[in-house]
Amino acid sequence: MKIRMLSRILGTALVAGSVFTVSPAAFAEEGAAAPAQAETVQEQAPFDVHVVEEHMMATIARFEREDITALQLEATQELRPHLTAAQVTGAKAEFVPKWGARTGVGKPLMTAGKEGSKWYVVCEIAVGYKATAVIYRLTYDENMKLAGFLVR
Repeated sequence: MKIRMLSRILGTALVAGSVFTVSPAAFAEEGAAAPAQAETVQEQAPFDVHVVEEHMMATIARFEREDITALQLEATQELRPHLTAAQVTGAKAEFVPKWGARTGVGKPLMTAGKEGSKWYVVCEIAVGYKATAVIYRLTYDENMKLAGFLVR
């Protein structure tokens, strides 16, 4: 029951923290002024793919080791109260009691979005373990603080 609540809370935090911007051109009618689209300058997200990947793998390693202190240190103030030993242990037990060693890592997927004036990057990666496989969805803010954490 606690794991479901954690999943819902983290899912809500993820959704709240991952509002994506959509270009107005996506809603333009056919035949609309194409030059207006060409003039639109899109702001570049402030994330480096390699840095984000390093942060993802470091966060996953901390979760695997159940290093709650390190997880809380890298998290935003809003997420810290939800990263407790009981929540992490319970989340892992939701799949199987002992995951075993990591056996494989999939290709990371990520997308950046802006909510108001704040940037976020949402990352997803599949990780296989000896006894199970999970998908991590991690959200980082523009300062690379962990803003969302979901395991499914």
